[in-house]
Amino acid sequence: MERIIKKQNKLYPKSEMADWFKLFYQSEFGNAHIPEDRNSNFIALKDEIEDKKSNKADIEDIGNGNVRVHLGYLKKIGLSQELFVEIMMQSRLLSKGTREGFSDKVKALEKAVKESSLPITEEEFYTFKESYYAAGCRLISHSERYKEAYNPSYRVIHSEYAKKMDLWAKVEKLQNEAKINGTTVNIAIDGKSSAGKTYLADMFSGIFDCNIIHMDDFFLQNHQRTIERLLQPGGNVDYERFQKEVIPNLKSPVEFTHHTYDCQTNVISEKKICAKTLNIIEGAYSMHPYFGDIYDLRIFMDIDKETQFKRILKRNGELYKSFTNRWIPSENEYFESFKIKNQCDFIFKA
Repeated sequence: MERIIKKQNKLYPKSEMADWFKLFYQSEFGNAHIPEDRNSNFIALKDEIEDKKSNKADIEDIGNGNVRVHLGYLKKIGLSQELFVEIMMQSRLLSKGTREGFSDKVKALEKAVKESSLPITEEEFYTFKESYYAAGCRLISHSERYKEAYNPSYRVIHSEYAKKMDLWAKVEKLQNEAKINGTTVNIAIDGKSSAGKTYLADMFSGIFDCNIIHMDDFFLQNHQRTIERLLQPGGNVDYERFQKEVIPNLKSPVEFTHHTYDCQTNVISEKKICAKTLNIIEGAYSMHPYFGDIYDLRIFMDIDKETQFKRILKRNGELYKSFTNRWIPSENEYFESFKIKNQCDFIFKA
């Protein structure tokens, strides 16, 4: 928190105690305080943007995985207010925080005050701290001095959503164009094991009306797992079935079904896909060259080896060795053989 305090003091030297405690509250608890009602959030956002309080247009790290998005940023990247509200609502679900975590941040401020790093006296600090805790440790407003000097106009969201703001804006633009033309937007999320492909697909599902199609549903059946097949770069997926059952239905918003194969139970079932403008194809091998040029946007999820192994061990337990000795080398061969990462419009690293 020391880094955040130094940066905030440099950006906003006229901050008073109320502004510091507001910062710590938002850093610890994110935007958990916002209403559960989307419409209320939208009206408040719309009114504030129309007031044009501030032209500031950037994203500001406030620590603990939370950021302040200054509202001028929405216009800067072309993101609609409606979609931003969806991002706010999803960020709210990630807001956790504890009283202890908040107190740790206050202690960091106390240390800075004692070291004379801030234009705040110890008496000011302890007096405000006592009254704040006595009032119930709640979210408070910025000081009048801060408002007059900086015209704050922002919303707090989780950094996982903030890191991908350019992606959300791009997808929204493509989706709007496709709705006008009666076409679709097809997006691939490829990348390394445990890098967050499924998590990103879930993020899409939370803020967009979209289909999620998982490449795991196209696992090779036992009779397909020949030595010759497994030696092929990218051969570790039923790309023929994906090409036959999915690709012809991606050109326009139509309802269709495809088969899924569960390698654990050896059971084949059907999955219904609704008629939607936006289709997210998630999983390794989703960009297999066998499929041709079917995507409007390509995303690669990257991860370093150490973090990858830790995640796989935590997620898969006893299957850890199978992943590290078998699946990961096969995936890496596919990535390298077909230069998958180089073809992508967006690359995110875990």
